[in-house]
Amino acid sequence: MKLALISHGPAGDPRQFSGIPWHILQELRRQGHEVEPFDAKPAAWTLPWAQFKNRLSLKFSRQPHHPEADPWVLRTRALRLDRIVRAFRPDAVLCAGFPEAAAAISAKLPLYVWMDALYPTVRRSYPYFRDYYSESDARILGQIEDGVLRRARKVWLSSAWAANEAKADFPQAAVHIGVQSFGANLPKPPTVDEVEKSLGARNLAQPTLLFLVNEWERKGGETAVETMRRLRELGCPAKLAVVGLNKRPPSVSAEPGLEWMGRLDKSVPAEAQQLEKLLSESAFLLLPTKADCTPIACHEAAAYGLPVLATDVGGLSSTVDAGKSGMLWPVEKFAAEAPAWITALLADRTRYETMARAARHRFEAIGNWAVNVRAVAGAMAADLKK
Repeated sequence: MKLALISHGPAGDPRQFSGIPWHILQELRRQGHEVEPFDAKPAAWTLPWAQFKNRLSLKFSRQPHHPEADPWVLRTRALRLDRIVRAFRPDAVLCAGFPEAAAAISAKLPLYVWMDALYPTVRRSYPYFRDYYSESDARILGQIEDGVLRRARKVWLSSAWAANEAKADFPQAAVHIGVQSFGANLPKPPTVDEVEKSLGARNLAQPTLLFLVNEWERKGGETAVETMRRLRELGCPAKLAVVGLNKRPPSVSAEPGLEWMGRLDKSVPAEAQQLEKLLSESAFLLLPTKADCTPIACHEAAAYGLPVLATDVGGLSSTVDAGKSGMLWPVEKFAAEAPAWITALLADRTRYETMARAARHRFEAIGNWAVNVRAVAGAMAADLKK
């Protein structure tokens, strides 16, 4: 197929939207499709105008007006994107990111959408979206997404939770909405033999809990520290390796077991190697998050045979097979219940290794880009033949 891949920002940038559009692009090409990434900037005058409107709105109504929800920003960006996509003359357009990018795509072009969650779901899940986007902004974005979804031939969300939320928010588009997982953003996942070797060498007597974090509060940083602390009180000399923030939050003091690793960049070989070592040697990935869709880190941990211990929020139940590849707890019960469960599992190495292997199997079945891109591309190809 000849495909145009579009997103809210540069689809060819591996840092955009957690690297999801970039990995989709690379895998589509590996599977033999002709694919070009497209994005467009809005008209130059629109962003200053939107920022001015934001200042006025904050001054007179105390309501924000986010530039990314401004009608002129969205319209000029979408029109420019439509123009360059039509010049490419693709068989179909795949939007891997916020659907606003596809708002003006020609009705003559078959349109498909693949992302983690739609705006109303994200707004309900992440408090800061309510801080930065007004109710008026939300209505504008909701109306645009509704039009795009009804126009799209198929829409895939990365979890059953997000798909069910979308069907309720956009009932007229519900027939188009389905579930398709994302994959691990790993350039070279370990082989099964490498996972088995690392599994046999893991130190379960002094386990490392790996905590990958970019937002301390939302990702449950205090809960992660408390979980480690309670494990140590139970007699388990656990360590919490925190990766993702260069500075320790002021609320967190240095204490035994807490290891601050800083930010590790996958694009820097030495830092990528350090992260791979942590993934190989840790006992668990800890994710006591308060709000999340389907974190890519769960698939990356699974690739290394690393069970994921997380909160049962958002789409995590589609990412972690509770009781098999990891475990899920309610947010309010995580720190209280997880430590005893962890110590019991660590005391039974056979049971632990069974769970670790189940995590790796889940990566091979639903947690890698090759499987998921093949499924989406196959569905598009079959739909285009109708």
